Parts: sequence; C-alpha cells; structure tokens
Amino acid sequence: MKIYINILLYSFYIYYVIAYNYIFNIGSTGLLLPYSLGIIGYIKKNVDIQNYELIGTSGGAYCSLLYKFENDLSNHDLIWKNIFKLTEKTKIDLHNLHKFQKATNNILINRYNDKYFDNKNIKIIATKYNSIINKERIVFDNFDNINDLIYKCYCSSYIPYVSGNSLYYKYKNNKYYDGAFNKENKIKKNYIINEKIINEPISVNNKKLLYINCNMWGRKWNNIEKHYLDYNTSKKLFNNGWEDTDKYFKKIL
Repeated sequence: MKIYINILLYSFYIYYVIAYNYIFNIGSTGLLLPYSLGIIGYIKKNVDIQNYELIGTSGGAYCSLLYKFENDLSNHDLIWKNIFKLTEKTKIDLHNLHKFQKATNNILINRYNDKYFDNKNIKIIATKYNSIINKERIVFDNFDNINDLIYKCYCSSYIPYVSGNSLYYKYKNNKYYDGAFNKENKIKKNYIINEKIINEPISVNNKKLLYINCNMWGRKWNNIEKHYLDYNTSKKLFNNGWEDTDKYFKKIL
C-alpha cells in the first residue's frame, strides 16, 4: 500500500511540473558558477519540464546558454573537461578570470556553431553604460546567430577591470557591463530553506517564475569559495548544488 501511495504521489509531482510553463531566472554566479550548474543540471536531468523560458544575468547568462543547448548537465567532469576544456590543474581567480571568459567564448562558439539556432525562450540581462551617472538595464531577446548570443552573454558577465582592462565591454557600438550591477537585476533570495523562508514560484502571465541563484538554498560562502576556483573546488560546488536541489526543489513546488 505504501509503495502504491509513493508511486501515485510521484506521478502527481511529474504531472504538476509538466502541466506548468516555467521561467528560469538564473542570476549572478561569480566563481560559484559550478554550484548554479549543479542546480540546473539536477533540474534538467530529473524534472520533465517541457515548456520553459530562460532569463540569464551575469554567470547565469552562461548557465542559460548551457541549459538551452546541452542535453545532459549531470556530469561535472564532462562540463569541466569537455565543455569548458579545463584540466585538473586549472586554477581560476579574479586575476586570470578574463582569460577564462575569453577562452570560454571561443570554445562555446565552436561547440554550438552547428546547432540549430533560434531566438526562442532565452533572454539575457546586461547593464548598458551611457555615462558615469547614466546606466540602464538592457534585455537582449533577439540574437542574430550563436556568436551574437554568446557575446551578449559576455556583455552580461563583464566585470569592470576584472574581465578586461576597462570599465565596460564595447559591442556593436554600445558599452555594456555585468547585468548584476544594476539594482533592478538583484535576484530575490527566495527559497532559503535553512532560514525557514520557502516561497513558491511567482506567477507571471500564467507561468511560474523560478529564481535560481547560488544563495537560493541558504548556503553560506567563504571568501575562498567566492574568489578562487580549481577542479576540486568546482566538483564540490557542483555536487553541493545538485544535492541541495535534490533535497529542497520539491518543497517550493
């Protein structure tokens, strides 16, 4: 009888997820990127969400890109070694982050160059620099090709004087930098389970808006985790993101 009830509840859960369209709003990651990849990797692998939209900001822009084009994001080593082309000796910090970002752009362009491309279901958030006192939130929702999409992800994640030697990245005669620097783009800290705050996704035009970010499950990060990344740290972060999502995801649905 207990087994029957469990099967019935699981079937209801799967139906519930399929029955709704979802908007994944994937926020800034910094060097905690593997944790967010663990979250979306779990969702992609274990939850049958057939109709969804993606909104990506900063590192979340690249997470959105991978979610759109990769069939499986469940294996950390395949992501680290096959997608990003890194080795077990790779070390990334704020001093060499610009090299990682530029290399990643070229790698992803080559990886997805032959993929069928469309403008559907993805938006990228960046901050447009007009002057020191004038900046504006930009929503990219139209892309000429895969190159254009990837470089708009770069616009969204360009950290002034870290991603390059200037305040902004100039693309198609406009100046952009990290979308997370705009107060309008601050991701709400919903679903902080450890602090007992559990909010179900917000409804927007009959779609469920789900905020995904490295703070969503209430983990506390130390300075090393925030500012340094190597193979072992990345694998730990990825596994933490996967395990936290496995533990808590159903609670917000």
